[in-house]
Amino acid sequence: MPSLVLLQRDHEASPHLAALIAATPGFRVVGTVHTIDEARPLIARTDPDILVTDLRVQDGPVDGLLGDLRQGGRATRPQVLVTLMSHDDMVLLQALRAGADGYWVHANSPEALISGLQEVARGESPMTPTIARQVLSHFETSPRHALADTMTEALNPLVLTGMERQILQWLAQGYLIDEIAQQWHASVHTVACGIRRVYQKLQFDIRANGLSLTA
Repeated sequence: MPSLVLLQRDHEASPHLAALIAATPGFRVVGTVHTIDEARPLIARTDPDILVTDLRVQDGPVDGLLGDLRQGGRATRPQVLVTLMSHDDMVLLQALRAGADGYWVHANSPEALISGLQEVARGESPMTPTIARQVLSHFETSPRHALADTMTEALNPLVLTGMERQILQWLAQGYLIDEIAQQWHASVHTVACGIRRVYQKLQFDIRANGLSLTA
């Protein structure tokens, strides 16, 4: 049963969020905090499977915390689901670059939150067309892309594989994950996990700091 830590800015909203998740079979909330200083020892003590966090909490933005959790290219434990006040691609891209694996917008339904948690727990991630275009452009213009050879491409954490590039191209055109899976005769899980690997490469590449936000 995946364990969760909630790091939320709002003292009033966080108990409702915790109750919603706790009432869902298959998830267990092990702690709720409202500051990064509280979150660090809680995460170290409980070693949760998933961190559900706002992008900014009471003592500041969580980018530094997410960066520490992903230090050295670490990709798992905890997985990170960020909660957003609105669906803003620029803000979302910032979160994904920092280390997020998925997202949920507060205005969306509770069912969407549970679905997002289930995706993250399965190792899957979503991606919007705008973000797909940004990420595809970043990797295609990176000097590392020109230097890669096909024999080492699959093992290079700074270069997209052919499969990952194709997924981004379809997403950039507005295809949904299940539509891509049908086109490719693959499972939705395979496509969603491919997106997750792209995020991990983006997070690993320190050159992502130069990524344009002018999609």
